Amino acid sequence: MKNIGFEDLKLAIIGANKNLETNKEYVNGLNVFPVPDGDTGTNMSLTMKSVRNKLESAEPNMKSVAKALSTGSLMGARGNSGVILSQLCRGAAKVFEQVETVEIINVVEAFESARDTAYKAVLKPTEGTILTVSRMIAEFARENFLKYDDILVFIKDCIDAGKDALNKTPEMLPVLKEANVVDAGGQGLIFLLEGAYRTLNGEEVIDNLTDSEVMNINLNKHVEHDSTVRPEDIVYGYCTEFLILTDGTESYEDFRDEISPYGDSIVAVGTDDMIKIHIHTDDPGFVLGLARKKGELTGIKIENMRLQNAEVIRLKEEQEKAAEKENKKKYGFVSVSIGEGFDEIFNDLGIDKLIKGGQTMNPSTEDIVDAVNSVNAENIFIFPNNKNIILAAKQAVELVDNNLIVIETKSIPQAFTAMINFDDSKTATENWEAMTESLKEVKSLQLTYAIRDTKSGDLDIEKDDYIGLENGDIVVKGKDMKDTFKALIKHAVTDESGIISIYYGEDISETEAVDLQEELEKEYPLVDIELYYGGQPLYYYIAAIE
Repeated sequence: MKNIGFEDLKLAIIGANKNLETNKEYVNGLNVFPVPDGDTGTNMSLTMKSVRNKLESAEPNMKSVAKALSTGSLMGARGNSGVILSQLCRGAAKVFEQVETVEIINVVEAFESARDTAYKAVLKPTEGTILTVSRMIAEFARENFLKYDDILVFIKDCIDAGKDALNKTPEMLPVLKEANVVDAGGQGLIFLLEGAYRTLNGEEVIDNLTDSEVMNINLNKHVEHDSTVRPEDIVYGYCTEFLILTDGTESYEDFRDEISPYGDSIVAVGTDDMIKIHIHTDDPGFVLGLARKKGELTGIKIENMRLQNAEVIRLKEEQEKAAEKENKKKYGFVSVSIGEGFDEIFNDLGIDKLIKGGQTMNPSTEDIVDAVNSVNAENIFIFPNNKNIILAAKQAVELVDNNLIVIETKSIPQAFTAMINFDDSKTATENWEAMTESLKEVKSLQLTYAIRDTKSGDLDIEKDDYIGLENGDIVVKGKDMKDTFKALIKHAVTDESGIISIYYGEDISETEAVDLQEELEKEYPLVDIELYYGGQPLYYYIAAIE
């Protein structure tokens, strides 16, 4: 294709509008700058809809179509992005209205004029926005147009240059990088250009989608971002737009400078008898009062961006809650753990959330509630793994929305056994019964030391003695660590014992633990003895006999 006639241009504009309309919710989802109010796509689409309406009455020639592009975009411009878009349209229209058909060189000139007109309209141009995308497209077009003889191929490559520029916007504007999005206005411009190109290339551009189709697009293209901007962070709260109908003696540049102390995000454009203003301000009445001195006002629109932003946040939170509810799994697990080795074993068993705890560091009910609330499951089993934590776990049952089920484990090995006996195909009650019953099959052993002189049953214990506990009760004592642990094992082992699982703590070396394992294997040749690193403090060894 060598050139574009007025009918082609008209169809291209309609195609551009269709493509943006189809994708406006996606663009809204990107909107974090200058204010995350989620309306960039909507404002740009409404701006182009005004152009489309003007095209309906355009005469069959290039000048009339170009005028519809210019006038329609200016009259329909909404929001910061819409006003900048109107200037891109007006800049391009200045070139189109001077020719009968658009050649490649005219496309170059249109991109450059669009860029220059848009930059001139913004009081303080910010890079990393739609302005940057328009600039880099214009630069590519000027540098490369002599390589092309097909106008469509040229336009496509210009669009690709725009996409490259769009992908760089997060590096230019920190708020975009923080939110992990590209610029919304720049993305809207790319959608417009793609719609125009596809129409010129004979491809179908879909609009007027059904509700289900729109839903699918939103699901497939929805962009998540976590902007830190809150309503209270917005300095100038009212997005204010209006047209001033003048007698031709007023300069939009002078009026822009006059109102600049009273807001930001100012975009001002004008024709011989009209000035279009967009400003974020906290006193729209005062700004309108200044404008009224310049001429008659029309097209006044004032929106509270703090309320808009709050609504965006509310909807996002509702969507997240709905998605969380929809993705909620049937079963979840929370457990108290006391060492790196135990943490790793719990993770391998499928525990969703671990709580740091132990004999001298019992977690509070609040700690348990926070852990349970972080697990997205209908039924959550919790393993306290210490008799002193069971009560706090039971108190948490009344404080959470989930069905929290306490498995009254008094040691970590009991939790391991309970998890092994869990069956996903069974009900929560059936699993509670099975896991609770399995605890009876486990003898939990612990080797630690006495912190003071004491007496336990028939045992007179001195400070710093090694003491061995079976299911929480002291049953052996000694002066030698290894001998005391072996005595503990002997006390607990029966002819029916099949497995001894030993977990050595942070104060025991692997060599010491392996030596102990080998000695026990010689003493109990018919029992499987398994050794693991628990990494627990205070307890030299924790063991389970089943």
